[in-house]
Amino acid sequence: MNKIKTIAKEQPWISCKTSELTWTVSLITAVIIAPAILAHTPANQIVTGTIVNSLLFIAAYRLPFVNALMIAILPSSVALLRGLLPAPMVTLIPYIIISNIVLISTFSALKKTPLIGVLAASIAKFTLLYLAIWIIGQQFNAQLITMFQWPQLITALLGGFVFLNLLKFFQKQN
Repeated sequence: MNKIKTIAKEQPWISCKTSELTWTVSLITAVIIAPAILAHTPANQIVTGTIVNSLLFIAAYRLPFVNALMIAILPSSVALLRGLLPAPMVTLIPYIIISNIVLISTFSALKKTPLIGVLAASIAKFTLLYLAIWIIGQQFNAQLITMFQWPQLITALLGGFVFLNLLKFFQKQN
């Protein structure tokens, strides 16, 4: 028992506070449910991407980094497991996950200035995905390549602006 207390004190990134656990579980649920429900709606990428990105910004703002990382990894993993992605996209899953981690990392580093954090994180995510599709995209059709270009910047920015509009609510809770 004493060893557990010592580990928790030595590793401040381990967090089990009730409010953080509640936020983590809620955001994990949302990033899993939103893409599943909206998978077959018109303008799916814009709607789903905006929702998922706003949830990633919320996670980066409200949660310890490790908790937010779990949320960054899950949307693409669940979409893959549920069969919501076209088969050729499977090879892009690692890049999507890494781009979500880049978004969270960048925003976390700049969250004291949320607007700059949203802009920088959105551009960083877009740049990574754009480069990935540019480098390995020759094997994909034009529609799939397009999905990983400008729509990624648009959905990241829209998700960031949804988050910025919710920011006053989050600041009242702190």
